[in-house]
Amino acid sequence: MRKKVVFFGGILILGVFAYFLFFRQTTKEINVKKVEPEIMKLMTTDEQTFRHKTVKQSSETQERRDNLKFFIDTKMLLPSGGIITNFLENTESTEVATGHEMLSESSGLYLRNLEMTDTKGRFDAYYKETKKLFYDKVQFSYRIDENGKKFPVNASVDDLRIIRALIGASARFGSEDYTKEIDTLAKNFMETSMDDNVLIDFYDVDQKKKSDSTSLFYIDLKTMGYLYKKYDVSADYLQYHYSLIENGYISDTFPFYQTRYNHKTNKYENTGTINVIESLLTILHLGEAGLQKQESIDFIKDQVSKGTLFNSYDLTGVPVDKNQSAAAYALAAVIGAIIHDKELYDSSILILNNFQITDPSSLFYGGFGDIRTKDVFSYNNLMALIAYDL
Repeated sequence: MRKKVVFFGGILILGVFAYFLFFRQTTKEINVKKVEPEIMKLMTTDEQTFRHKTVKQSSETQERRDNLKFFIDTKMLLPSGGIITNFLENTESTEVATGHEMLSESSGLYLRNLEMTDTKGRFDAYYKETKKLFYDKVQFSYRIDENGKKFPVNASVDDLRIIRALIGASARFGSEDYTKEIDTLAKNFMETSMDDNVLIDFYDVDQKKKSDSTSLFYIDLKTMGYLYKKYDVSADYLQYHYSLIENGYISDTFPFYQTRYNHKTNKYENTGTINVIESLLTILHLGEAGLQKQESIDFIKDQVSKGTLFNSYDLTGVPVDKNQSAAAYALAAVIGAIIHDKELYDSSILILNNFQITDPSSLFYGGFGDIRTKDVFSYNNLMALIAYDL
């Protein structure tokens, strides 16, 4: 019996040794020479820095916003609290969400709208429904299909957006109602959607597996600065994420950004094309820190002025998909608002308005979509709503 105890004890020791050896080998090493002043400024838990400062809009923009909000509330918002991904139903299973599937991305964007412009009651009620739908005691599932199946994977950018909405709500409505909730979500996020304090794309709850990659457009520097400060993580880590973005800059000729960084191969990855929405989100996050490149802003302004902000480009800046989306112009407008470039905001809103359905007799009045095909996507509508909010 004594021999058995020693034997199993030996296995336990070996197991513990192997565990620590494995994690020591996979620890992400970061090398930071200095932390930029703009990055240090983001290292704060001052919630008031997240509060939206209301700007008086023109009567036309206000009317368009009100019509859009009514459309979303009456045509895309489900009784359960979720938002349909597309007005058209789709019964076929696909790799990306379609039809009446629900995304935590959509709910997070809607929470941002409520946090910035609506009432505490509506924000609290919708957050309660969002958590009930998507939260799995660890994180927010990124997707629920039309049969109610909840995917066991999150998208860290969506969790960050929801956390950010709560921080903004706390600043606007009073922290006493939100502090505990923020603490719980933030703690879980740091444990699952971070790997040694490095942001990763997702965590699979069923497989207990973390992603090996960080998408550059997931790096919300402002919200991550809050989390790092809250948990006493060195500003070096925020600077490291900024360097991931900086080193993923393609060129001054085509001043957009790579898609993701693979920590196993230590290489940037893309599909051969650059998605305009993804690069615009990266530039938006840089803009919130005052770290946007002027070359990027000039490129966006040029494309907006010509009405040629296309869906995707090759790595030299040649358009691959010449279709355009309302969301791209909405994001351009948001960038303009964030960096206080009124010319960019106004010109982007002008083109965004052209996408809105203004026929009062239409089923989709106030919304953004294709009347003929009935393809009306939540992302276009919600990003336009955010653009009109600013």
